Amino acid sequence: MGRFIDNELIKLAEQMQLPERIVHMDDVPWVPFDDGACHFKPLRFDLATGTWIYLFKIQRNKTLNPHRHTGGSVIGYNLQGRWGYTGRNWVAEPGTFIFEPPGDIHTLVTEDEEVIALFILGGTLQYFDSDYEFIGQDDVFTVLKKYRDYCTANGLPIREDLIY
Repeated sequence: MGRFIDNELIKLAEQMQLPERIVHMDDVPWVPFDDGACHFKPLRFDLATGTWIYLFKIQRNKTLNPHRHTGGSVIGYNLQGRWGYTGRNWVAEPGTFIFEPPGDIHTLVTEDEEVIALFILGGTLQYFDSDYEFIGQDDVFTVLKKYRDYCTANGLPIREDLIY
């Protein structure tokens, strides 16, 4: 015999849930992330949890400054190109799933092809120089500001529906 589901509970859940969100990649610009070697395409800004989701594009044969993620793990999925972290024995190829625990400092290096990867990040992304001195940081709010500032400066519509 199946379990009975209360229709009132179903109605309540439907009223409380977030609406579906559909984002077509051509409707969101590539936003410069730093000196122009990296760009991001925002997919979601979750201000309640401090999580942001984006496509991240990095030029070929590029080494990024060391960085550390705090406040949560990083989930990644590599779509294009090959990249890894200096001193590590793995390379992310297209189709590679990546899990990064919070707190680890690493230096990303790309190979001979432009990289595009999907990342889900939470907390703060801290940047260090080559001597591991702290030089700056980003979080969901600063990344959202970069997106809005870029759209405003370039006469592009701001997708407020990416904030939920």
